[in-house]
Amino acid sequence: MAAWTKVMPERIVRRARPVSLTRGVLFINVTSSGWAQELHHMHDELLQRLREQVKGARIAALRFRVGPLPDALVRPRRPRPPPPPPPLEILPESVGRALAGVADDELRERIARAAAISLARMK
Repeated sequence: MAAWTKVMPERIVRRARPVSLTRGVLFINVTSSGWAQELHHMHDELLQRLREQVKGARIAALRFRVGPLPDALVRPRRPRPPPPPPPLEILPESVGRALAGVADDELRERIARAAAISLARMK
C-alpha cells in the first residue's frame, strides 16, 4: 500500500488510494466516478508502475470504486527553487527621461524594472 504514494503522481494520490488486496486484485477507492473511469483507462500503466516498485507482489488487476479514501502516507514536498532573475536591459535615455516625471519613487522603480525586463526579452 505504501508503494502507491511513491509511484503515483500526486494528482492521483490525492484522489485514489488502495484499500485492500484480495486474490491478486488491488481494490482502490477513488473520490468520484469520473476518476474511477479515468484510472480504469490507465489500468495497464498503473499496474506496471506498481509491479516495478513492488517486486514479487502478486497484483493481477486493479479495481476502482468510489469510496472513502484512507489516510495516505504523505510525501514531503520538495520546495521549488526560486526562478532565475529575469534578464535586465539598460533603458534608453528617452525612457529614463520619461520616468523622471513619475513622482512616486517605488512606482518609478517598478516601471523601470518592468521596462528593462521587457526590453531584454525582446532581444
